[in-house]
Amino acid sequence: METKNRLVLLDILRAIGVMLMIEGHTVDAVLSPVYKDGSSIIFQFWTFFRGLTAPFFFFSSGLAFVVATVKSKDGLLSVSKRAKYRRVKRIATLLLLGYALHMPLQLLYSPSSIPAEGWKIFYLVDALQIISLSLLVILVISLFAKTKKTLFRSFVIAAALSLIIAPIADQIRWETFLNPFFYSYLTFRSGSFFTFFPFSAYLFVGAAFGAASISLPAETRALVMSKNFMRVSLISLVLFVVFFSIQILAVSPYVDYWRALPAVNFLGFGLVTLVASLVGYLTLQVKHFPKILPAIGKSSLTVYVVHLMIVYGSPINFGLAQLIPGGTDPAVAILLAAVVMSLMIGMVYGIEAYRSRKKKFDAVTIGEIAK
Repeated sequence: METKNRLVLLDILRAIGVMLMIEGHTVDAVLSPVYKDGSSIIFQFWTFFRGLTAPFFFFSSGLAFVVATVKSKDGLLSVSKRAKYRRVKRIATLLLLGYALHMPLQLLYSPSSIPAEGWKIFYLVDALQIISLSLLVILVISLFAKTKKTLFRSFVIAAALSLIIAPIADQIRWETFLNPFFYSYLTFRSGSFFTFFPFSAYLFVGAAFGAASISLPAETRALVMSKNFMRVSLISLVLFVVFFSIQILAVSPYVDYWRALPAVNFLGFGLVTLVASLVGYLTLQVKHFPKILPAIGKSSLTVYVVHLMIVYGSPINFGLAQLIPGGTDPAVAILLAAVVMSLMIGMVYGIEAYRSRKKKFDAVTIGEIAK
């Protein structure tokens, strides 16, 4: 299941991540608060697995970034000038898009008229900012690490530090001495949906898998990666069982342990890599996947941004959250999620059709010039 330059497994992982995220965002945005009952087992189950979609997306982003960026020749690693430029450009794009989705319109013509609440919303940190900052760290490490072993160990250390720092950072009152632009990356008290610690760890773990796959033969790469996913999944789940109860007793009650504690994130790593392993083995057994799956993976950033605009709105449009302010019942919420997913699939079909026509047009044009 490989093309000449892409590992289809990675595109399918990203496709699954972004489609699950669409479902989670849409249902959460339009479901009436009446049905968001914390005592309901069904709602708890949905909330738990919805919480895994972002880590899954982070993990696959870190993995794909390293596989596409770092090359090996005679045992030495390198990043080409073209790759550096393209990666820096992508990192900057992710960061700008992350803030653009929360940007008050007054910022374009009258920044002084923006109310305090408007700035607070603008400073909120979402998935795109976390991915951007984490990928910058991954790129810097990739530029300095010259061997596969060094690169792999560096990413493992980065992931471990992110997990260790998370419960410590969660207790520090960053807002008392940092500008809100910066402390929004470090605490959920700012209203941010994600923080750098511990969520960057998912990108670093994905990057470590990417480092381990460098120089693997194309014909065995997907199999080796799938086996590694499964091994790490089993280890992570065991670590979660061993350390969860210990850490609940050992750390401050002021720590949000469902977000900050390493043991809980071991559960996240275990489930994310388990899914990745199952998808990997599936790609080895199924010879022909629907072309739309890898296509969604390739256009995952576009799908992510557009679906957020549809669901939550943006500075230039109202979303479903604004159009249905009181929410709706679960059946309608699920139906709306299916509609948004269908729209995104249709958009990707349109993008792929445009790309295909452009390639044919370019080929004909080049052929005419050659004559």
